[in-house]
Amino acid sequence: MGLDFSSLPRRYGHPPSLLSYTARDGVKLSYRCYDSSKRDKVVILLHGSSSHGEYLHSLAERLKTTVGQVFVPNLRGHYASGIVSGDCSYIGQLEDDLCDLIKRFSLQDKKIYFIGHSSGGGLAIRFMGGIYGNLVRGVVLLSPAIPTAPTMRGGTAGGWAKLSYWKIILLSILNALGIRFLNHMKVIQFNLPKAYCNGKETLSYSFNLNSSYHPRLPYHKDISSLKGKSLVIIGSKDEANDPALYPDVMQDPDSTSIRIIDGVKHLDVVQNATVVDVSADWINKHI
Repeated sequence: MGLDFSSLPRRYGHPPSLLSYTARDGVKLSYRCYDSSKRDKVVILLHGSSSHGEYLHSLAERLKTTVGQVFVPNLRGHYASGIVSGDCSYIGQLEDDLCDLIKRFSLQDKKIYFIGHSSGGGLAIRFMGGIYGNLVRGVVLLSPAIPTAPTMRGGTAGGWAKLSYWKIILLSILNALGIRFLNHMKVIQFNLPKAYCNGKETLSYSFNLNSSYHPRLPYHKDISSLKGKSLVIIGSKDEANDPALYPDVMQDPDSTSIRIIDGVKHLDVVQNATVVDVSADWINKHI
């Protein structure tokens, strides 16, 4: 099937300058900040796999006027963040990095919300199920990627990802035994068409980074931490994830926390005006 990249603009207007902050290990990580006159809430946007935060520009622009200040980090291992492309030092480092971002700018004094797209949604779930989950009031998950869950089409997000299954199995066994020195091996590649490559993409991930980007296994435990704190938004024509299967995976059989937007695909969900309105409304009404 593949993803429809034509739904994303080739240019993103004039996003704020890319800045950097220092994580706890002394490494510089990049981010953009969209300031707002609304001061009580802050939204942190988490980008999807292979990409970086720039494609979330229009979403951030709209949210800064309707919700509050917006931060868009380029996650470690992606464009202009960290030392090694497609890698991080250990499993769970992305969560530590987000905690460092929050504390660096004293965001814990505000009401913090995550909006995560695709793998960024998977990271938001992981964060909420971990030791820092109490820092965030709630999460909006835009077609969240949850590996091993039935929502992910074919286990590859509709052909978007090519996994080295034997490496993942082997490294999972070794990690269970406390052996982690091979975790920098690449275990996944992304099928980004050459026409959409510009040198800023990250086309493969190590076991460390790939594991850090998604809920812990089994994923049910991290998801159980979301009760009353999450909203899932997905398009009816999503190529990567199956909208019909989210109620069971998200432990919400009545779909009270799930919105399906007619006609929307996996990538244009971040551009859709209805998605922005639904996200902002949920955040503004959420305690």
